[in-house]
Order: sequence, then structure tokens, then C-alpha cells
Amino acid sequence: MRIGSNPNNHKKIDVALTSHRVIIPVYIPNAEGYFADAFNVFKVCITSLLKTITTDTAVSIISNASSQEVNQYIFELWEAKKIDRAVFNKENVGKMNAIITETRASFEEFITYSDADVFFDKGWLQQTYSMFKNVDKAGFVSMNPTPSHYSHADSTLLRNLLLFKKRKTNQVCSYEDLAHFHKSIGKAAAHTDALFNSTVLCVGSSHHYIIGAGHFCCTIRKTPTLKYVPKDYSTVGVSGGSETVYLDTPFDKTGLWRLSSPKAYVWHMGNVLEKEWSDEKLEGLENFQEAAFTFSDLPFKTATFSSAVVPYFLKNKVVSLLKKVKIIS
Repeated sequence: MRIGSNPNNHKKIDVALTSHRVIIPVYIPNAEGYFADAFNVFKVCITSLLKTITTDTAVSIISNASSQEVNQYIFELWEAKKIDRAVFNKENVGKMNAIITETRASFEEFITYSDADVFFDKGWLQQTYSMFKNVDKAGFVSMNPTPSHYSHADSTLLRNLLLFKKRKTNQVCSYEDLAHFHKSIGKAAAHTDALFNSTVLCVGSSHHYIIGAGHFCCTIRKTPTLKYVPKDYSTVGVSGGSETVYLDTPFDKTGLWRLSSPKAYVWHMGNVLEKEWSDEKLEGLENFQEAAFTFSDLPFKTATFSSAVVPYFLKNKVVSLLKKVKIIS
């Protein structure tokens, strides 16, 4: 039975829309073993994020069956209106299922995906905006130099090869920036040495943005990418090729460019907090306030025309052939 009419019938809703959203999935089920220090890392991640964004950036945090302590922290962030959305999954639905679902539910065109162990340094938001603004074909950008990823999901190399310039990595990137990331994922200094003395493809005469990007922290154009994301859910918790299927390949099909910053503006911390380093970094953010700007100033981009008319498998075969004959290394 219904008595009267719903007071919300025909009521106009004034929704304050933002132009950019950060989505962070987190899985910290306990404080043991691998996860012993993960909650401390996560809290530093969120603190640095909140100190470096503007009111035009909304934040979603997705708990994938994390512990009660972690969930309480997330709830308190939401209750204090420090984050826009808090999602609590009873079971761990996996990284890609979590972020793709939240992406589809978001109004913002620019979406930043971040792991829960990222430190956001001053200027990362402005750098992200600038990369999209300075390169109109940009569709996937990372604020951390990733010179080893330009040969991954790279069919756009075929059409744009002559526009890119080969440069020495040591002329573009800081050794310290590269070494910090490699240390955080357990790679030896020899890996950094090899990359630092190799060559890298760049675009831009003055900015030297690097062709290729990783996804521990990256920003995408939502609409063209979602067009190619599989409708089926991922059966992988994290990694295991799921990023390739649900992020790398769908983006590559758009024909837009994948770029990373030559300078690090975000830092991968790993699962063990280096407290002295993080304290110093947080102190550096104490009086920082990002200037006001909006991603809505950037023109809307859809998938390129060639991505719609040239079969993706054919572009991949040609790129593979060019690699075999060493035209692309």
C-alpha cells in the first residue's frame, strides 16, 4: 500500500560533478606475513593523495575483503568527506573487477588507477594534466618513468613510428627515479643500470615524454578504453595477465598513445614502509597546495579512426614483424 506521493518525484538533482577520479582498490586481510606493514603503507598512500589533489578530483576506495581495522579507516575517511565513495566487498573480487566496475559507475572522463602502496608527490596532478594537454593523442599516462614498457601493447608504434625520437635513457630520466621503483618491486641495481644505459622512444621536443607506461599508477581516458574492455568478469585476483586483458589491450585498441613522465611524481612503496623516507616526503607536502584547474578543459577524445577500420590482430602482426627485423627493438 502507498499513501501520498514520494517527495522526490520530479525533483531536480543538482550533482556537483568532478572531471577526474582516483580509484584505489585495497586488499589487506590481516597484519601478518606479507601484509604485516601494509596498513601503514596504505595510510601514507592516502595521506599523500589527499594532500596533493584539488576539489576537482574525487576519490573512490574499494576494499576487497580487507580487515575490519582497514575497513574502519576507510569508513572514517568517507564519513569525514575526505573521499567521495567507499566500497566494501564482502569477498575479494580481484583488482580488475573492482576498478572496472567502479570506472563504469563514474561520471568522470579521466580516471586514475592506483595501487594502495603509492606515494603521491607534489605536482603529480598537474603533470598528469599537462601530459594530456601537451600531447593531444595521449590516452594513458603514468607519472613515473617506465622506459621498459614501450614494447608492450604497442600497436600504435606502427602508425606513429616516424614521430617518435630515440634518446638515451640517461639523457631523459634520473637514475634515482628508476632505481627507487626497481627496488620497490625487488629488482637488483643491475636492472636499473641496464635500462639507464639503453635507449628510449620519446615524443615532444621539450617535454621528452616516454613512449610506454606501467599501471601501478596511471590515468586513462575512460570512454575510448571502456569501449574495448571485455564484458565478462576477470577470474584472476591480481596480475596473472588480467591487466593485459582488461586494461592494456583495450587501451591499445583505441589507437591513442601510452606515455610516461621522464621524472617521477609518484613513488611505488612496496609492502614495507621506509619510515624515514616517507616521513621526509610527507614533511615536504606539509605546506603544499595544488593550483586550481580542471581536466574538463581538455577536449574529448574517442578512439582513432584507424583503430576502427584496421583489424587489431593485423596491426599486431605487422609490429611483431618489424621487431623481428629490428626496425622496432
